[in-house]
Amino acid sequence: MSESILVVRREYLAPYLTEDFGLITEGVEEIVRVIEAHHEFRPRPEMETDPAYKQIIPYVLVTRGAEAFVMQRLKKGGEQRLHGLLSLGVGGHINPVDEAGGSALTAGLRREVDEEVAVERAASLTPLGVINNDRDEVGRVHLGFLFRLEAEGAVTVRETEKLSGSFMPIAALPALRDKMEGWSQIALEVLA
Repeated sequence: MSESILVVRREYLAPYLTEDFGLITEGVEEIVRVIEAHHEFRPRPEMETDPAYKQIIPYVLVTRGAEAFVMQRLKKGGEQRLHGLLSLGVGGHINPVDEAGGSALTAGLRREVDEEVAVERAASLTPLGVINNDRDEVGRVHLGFLFRLEAEGAVTVRETEKLSGSFMPIAALPALRDKMEGWSQIALEVLA
């Protein structure tokens, strides 16, 4: 049985996708309303290559002062198109279970962060905007809600078969831009 994920038809989102590669900061509340009104859960295998839909993904930058938690996607990770690339964001698909407690986006964010990393203490969580990348195969079928989680203390990867990770100085990240997945390149602009 395949995983069911939260998606929205692109036609409902199109008026708000003002950037084909970048961070959208205007009209985010309206985008959330559109998602709440028009979302559905569909089988993930069908959605991975269907640009008529956008998969809604919470994407969380974990920072600690002047450092960012940087992960590398390993070969056992689910998305083959991202293997070997660096990621600044923790996140993943929203599932039907996330809808039970109110906001599926918030519940999915918490569940995905808890699944992927252990954060000793989360000091704050700040919404930053919506990531859209229609320039590549992966980005065309995903829409990311970017957040910054300021951590205190240790952060470690839980899914060690899929990811490796450690803190790096934010100032050193621009030199690694070409090794990052598309969303991380967009998120880097916010951090730098």
